[in-house]
Order: sequence, then C-alpha cells, then structure tokens
Amino acid sequence: METVFLPASGSTAEFVSPATVVSGRGSSALVARVLSSRLHLPDGASVLVAVDDVVAGAGLLGSMLDALNAGYRVTVVGGFGAEPDDDRIDRAAARAREVRADVVVAVGGGSVLDAAKMVALLLRNDGGAADWLGPVAPPGGVAPLVMVPTTCGTGSEATRAAMVTVAGAKRISATPGYVGTAVVLDPALLDGLPGRIVAITGMDALSHAAESLMSTDRSPMTVHHARAAIALLVGNLEAACHGDVEARAACLWASHLSGQALNAGVLLGHSLAYCVAHERSVPHGVSSGLALPYCIAFNAGGLEPDCARTLARALSSDRGDDLLDAAEAVRALLGRLELPSTLAELGIGAEADDRIAQRCAAEYPRANNPTPMTVDALRRLVPAMRTGDLGAAFAAGSTETATAGSRTGLG
Repeated sequence: METVFLPASGSTAEFVSPATVVSGRGSSALVARVLSSRLHLPDGASVLVAVDDVVAGAGLLGSMLDALNAGYRVTVVGGFGAEPDDDRIDRAAARAREVRADVVVAVGGGSVLDAAKMVALLLRNDGGAADWLGPVAPPGGVAPLVMVPTTCGTGSEATRAAMVTVAGAKRISATPGYVGTAVVLDPALLDGLPGRIVAITGMDALSHAAESLMSTDRSPMTVHHARAAIALLVGNLEAACHGDVEARAACLWASHLSGQALNAGVLLGHSLAYCVAHERSVPHGVSSGLALPYCIAFNAGGLEPDCARTLARALSSDRGDDLLDAAEAVRALLGRLELPSTLAELGIGAEADDRIAQRCAAEYPRANNPTPMTVDALRRLVPAMRTGDLGAAFAAGSTETATAGSRTGLG
C-alpha cells in the first residue's frame, strides 16, 4: 500500500471545492437551470455574463444565452483580452454594479474566469482590482459564481486564486470565495479549439497537477486529484491536440481535477513561469510547461521517497520510479507538442539569468516548495533552463537541499 505523506505530523489541511459540478456534452445549455435549482435565483434577477470574445464570436453560447434570457435580466460583458489587467476588470465591475448583478456567470479560459472572480468580489466590496491583491478577506464576501471553462488548462473554476496584471506584472488575489459556486464542464465548447491551444492549456493543467503533488501543503485529497489528472493528461493530451473529442473531454475533466489539486498550491515552476513572462510575452501554458521539467528536477532531492516515486510513476504511466527520467518524459512531451523546452528557444539569453533568479526569489517565493528557493540556487537553475541541462537542474536543487539539511541538523 502506498503511503501519502502530510506536510508535518499533526498538521491539518483544508480542501475547498465547488458545491455543484455539472458535466457532459451540451451541459452549458443548463446554466439557467443551475441558477434556479442550485442557487435559487428568482425570475427577473440580474445576471452578468463575462465571456471570452472568441467563444462568443464563434456562436457557441446561443443555447445558454437563450435559456438565461428567458428568465433573467442578462448583461453580457467581454473585452478581457488574453491577460486581463486591473483597468479591464474595473470596467467590467463598474458595469456589474450598474446593473446590480446578483450573480456572475463566467464563460471562457482562465483569464476570463479569473477576471470574473474579481468582478464578483468588487460587486460586494469597494475599490478596484488593484486594491484586492494577495490573500484577502473581503468583508462583503464574493457574489455567487457559475463558471463554464472553455479550455482544458487552468482549472481556475476550482481554485481560490485569481491572477491579474497590475502595472505590467502578474499579481495574485486569493480568497476561498473565488471557488465556483457551481461549475459546468461542457466538452462541446472545446470542439473548435486549435490543437496548439489544447497543447498549451493542457501543459498548464499538467504543471498544476505535478506541482501540487510535490507541494509540502499536499493532503490525501490533493494527491488523489493530482494523480487522476496526470493519468488523464498523459494518456489523452496528444490525441486531444489532434482533434479527438473524447480525449478533449478527458483533458477538460483533468484540468478541473488539477484545479482542485491546487488546494496544495503551485510551486517554483509557476514562479519561474511568471518571471519568463517578464522577459518574453508568451501564453502562460507555454512558460509553465517549459518550467515543469526543471521544477521536477530541482525539487527531486527535497521530496520524500514515496512522494518522488508517486510522481515519477504518474508521469511515466507506471513505467519507472526515477524523477529525472520523468522530467525527461515531460520534456519529450513538450517536443511532440511542438512547444519550447528551453529559454534559448524563446530567445532569452544569458543576460537574463540573474534577473530571472532574483525576481523569482524576491517576487514569487513559495513556502510550500520542497527545496528552498534561494537566489544562489536559482542562479544555478536558470542557466540549466536556458540550455536544457536537466542534470544541472537536479544538481542545483540537490546542493540547496543538502545545505538546508545541514543548517537544520538533518544532513
């Protein structure tokens, strides 16, 4: 029997998840029914629908909007862009306040879902998005959220975090109220996605699952969800990229499970991804996918043996126990998906190494990362990311783990 390790003896873990999940092809047409039966929203109530412009333009929301308009006062808001900033969110929130929205329905990828979360917070609290950064406890709470993801990547509908760009930098706002009141998973909304988008968002979901599995804040629930998500993604992502509708449905479900696994939080990989975004404007799934093999290698020495074995087996479909082999498997997957696996492929040169290392340690620390994220360790790691040297990435983390062990009397 495999052992699942908690962060420390006697520790406790909170697992927050959506109250209702509706899934199945065509289920987006049931949003109005969810509002009435699960949220008990009365006829004539005001509903703000935050939408991705591409999804709305493709005509995928007709059935959903027809059903909503039959019973509610509906206001549709778009224009969030690929990376919503505080100005765009504030404009949407002003509209939501103007129509006195009772509930926010979000339809789109992670950017739209994150923006909708902050709109729901601003509906019940003063200020703008930039006033609600970091862990927050809004006194007015968060308006009910019904979230309908249209990519197989972020799992944002299940997380307590929202990312927003403020003054050019990605920042986090976090509160349990951001977890969707209800979630609708409709694989039909993924049918028209280009294969490259499926690849990019799928790698983001894989990074969520793998990082949460390594997190020192993991729990039996997060481990369970992460393992299931990894199995679905490893087994289906490539077929999903080639248009297999059943594989895309599996990846959508995996993305949601990965989002629930994020009760344990993300790690170094996401911190590096945000720093890469400072250097090159690339989709988040590109940068988080690129960082994942190096995150695994760097943290290998800081993981308990059973945790390392669980992660390696999950990523290799039970073919091996070695984490470096697992990291190589992730990098090989990136190659088959035609996604970059080194900083050099993004045109990021050695002159950026120190900037990335310092920014990562200073702006995006992770107390739940199993290997300490010191500037010195990151200065050893980032050149390995640039050149693709997984052995050097492993050594960077092993050196830091040994040093930390000697400082605490464990080495």
